[in-house]
Amino acid sequence: MKSLIECVRDFVLTFPELDEEGCLYVDYLGDQAIEYSVEAVPCDPVFRRYTDGGCMKQFLFAFASREFYSADVNQCIENLAFYEHFEHWITDNNLNGNLPDLDGRSPVSIEVLTGGYAFDADSNTARYQMQLRLLYEEE
Repeated sequence: MKSLIECVRDFVLTFPELDEEGCLYVDYLGDQAIEYSVEAVPCDPVFRRYTDGGCMKQFLFAFASREFYSADVNQCIENLAFYEHFEHWITDNNLNGNLPDLDGRSPVSIEVLTGGYAFDADSNTARYQMQLRLLYEEE
């Protein structure tokens, strides 16, 4: 059975606006633009307990990228627009039931918890990120 992070990575790879030259890593983001990463975020894996003993689980993760960065307003707008498009893509996929294939687990929903923002910047590049939640059930 694939890990949840691997399933999420496979799903994110289908986002049509990923830079073809950029790599999509797991829990790693280099210092060169343009790179992407999906990273597990610590959380209680149980989202909701049912009276029959079952539960709905959650997997929190960050989608991050290393982007070109400068005082150029257009560059910053472009970086944030990428994350706005990613948020719309996630929302549309969720509404249409196009959810990650969880390899034996049943996806319930995927949602954006925080919009994209610059997290860490130097003079030439910045780390941008957003946090998401995947809800699922497993036997």
